[in-house]
Amino acid sequence: MALCRCKEHSSPEGRRQDYIGFVLPVGYPDTALVCGLCENPGVIWLTNDEIAAFKKGERIFAGPNNFAKMRTNDEEVKNKDKIHKI
Repeated sequence: MALCRCKEHSSPEGRRQDYIGFVLPVGYPDTALVCGLCENPGVIWLTNDEIAAFKKGERIFAGPNNFAKMRTNDEEVKNKDKIHKI
């Protein structure tokens, strides 16, 4: 279950999922995808399984409900410790 957060609200901690890295949505930072906690452009945080799927070519990820899905660009996964380089 992917999660969208801006650089001010990254990295998600203490959730049901363990988010270990993020990818950029198509068009970032001029994207329609906004943070789930504010109105800033968001990045797509992924779990370990989702990162494996990304590396195999998956580019569309579902969030915590069925309202919408998120499409990533083809850039590599950014590590959790590199969040300030968004």
